[in-house]
Amino acid sequence: MFRQYRQTGDTAALSALYDQHSNNLYYYLLVMSDPITAADVTQKVWLKIIESCHDYQDKGRFQAWLFTIGHRMLIDEFRANKRWQADTDPDTLGAPLLTNIDTSDFHQLLKQLPFAQREAFSLQQEGFSLQDIATICSVPVETVKTRLRYARNTLRKHWKES
Repeated sequence: MFRQYRQTGDTAALSALYDQHSNNLYYYLLVMSDPITAADVTQKVWLKIIESCHDYQDKGRFQAWLFTIGHRMLIDEFRANKRWQADTDPDTLGAPLLTNIDTSDFHQLLKQLPFAQREAFSLQQEGFSLQDIATICSVPVETVKTRLRYARNTLRKHWKES
């Protein structure tokens, strides 16, 4: 579909792409930030896609390219708003004990993970391969594996405590 939009400018193809991918992108950004920032960055990503559609090189999946743009724009947004914080040590997370974990509690627990761990975990839940996650985050695959391990261990620890 993206190839069709890029070659012909067919807005119906772009609309179908938007319908297919916008919710996944928004929810990924929502896990990484707040609802307002997630919505703003989602819209900025789609504008960037329209502006730079000819830069896409068909080497990987369109969704990986889309999430890479979203990742970079979210970091830019954090920097612009001076909300960017370095990761804390995963062993000193100080998360509160949860008594009954439901979806909203789990979402709050995810928010307490360091940015890099939360990002890797949420991308994996979106179905991205380790290589795709490494490409999106601009880190080696081994770093992605480490971040996922720390995230899972932290989540498992809090899950058992509840």
